[in-house]
Amino acid sequence: MKHHNNILLPLFLLLLTSLSLNAAAMSEHEDDAQGKAPTSINLVFIGNSITAGATLSDPSRQAPPAICRDMVEKATGVHTNVYNGGHSGITTFGFMPGRRDFVKVVDAALRFQKANGGVVYFSIMLGTNDSACTTTEGAPVSPETYGRNMRTIIDSLIHAVPSCRILLNYPIWYSPNTHNGARYLQEGLDRLRSYYPVIDTIVDEYTQVYGGSRKAWRGFKNRKKLFTAEKGRSGTFYLHPNAQGAHRLAKIWTERLLDIIAEDGHQ
Repeated sequence: MKHHNNILLPLFLLLLTSLSLNAAAMSEHEDDAQGKAPTSINLVFIGNSITAGATLSDPSRQAPPAICRDMVEKATGVHTNVYNGGHSGITTFGFMPGRRDFVKVVDAALRFQKANGGVVYFSIMLGTNDSACTTTEGAPVSPETYGRNMRTIIDSLIHAVPSCRILLNYPIWYSPNTHNGARYLQEGLDRLRSYYPVIDTIVDEYTQVYGGSRKAWRGFKNRKKLFTAEKGRSGTFYLHPNAQGAHRLAKIWTERLLDIIAEDGHQ
């Protein structure tokens, strides 16, 4: 009998341990199902010179992604990581899968996720350089090509980071005489506006993609005080937000990001 007890005791302890582990796993699963918030928020921004913070004296602090991080942390009380993938002059072609800028943003997302856990939120604002009449890659980019490129980028981001959320922001207004190294003018501005319905359609096609705020256009149209005045080939133009404008844009982005983040348990 004593011999049987010696056999049964380890079996009993093994069973008890197994039940405890299963219970812990179920409890963790239930917490996730109830929207238990992760301990970190990861923001990865994809964009052009506006996202990068061109014309600002200190983009590391003044560019919209840096301000978004501060606003999100203040609103949620959760540590927030940010990667600014803005690249001056880039079009949707520049973020095609396999190209350097796409690889960099995906590497940043995976690095954040591995080190900190939590969900990765991609915030995208592309289109300004696509709308140019000359010089930028692929310009002028038709609405059809813009949509095709954006879908390729989105599909590839979701494939690389399956749990990600994507905020697809509307590009902002620029003055119709914008003409620097590239020529934009009224034709480019009209083309930029034609991307809006394309963005609407894309948002409707994906459960992980959310639309930005249309305040982006209304909030900047003809408001030159929000831009850096730049000398161009067709007079002084307004393309890049100044410090005040970058703060305004960050606030517009953050409002939508917080709506999405709240769905994952951050209030």
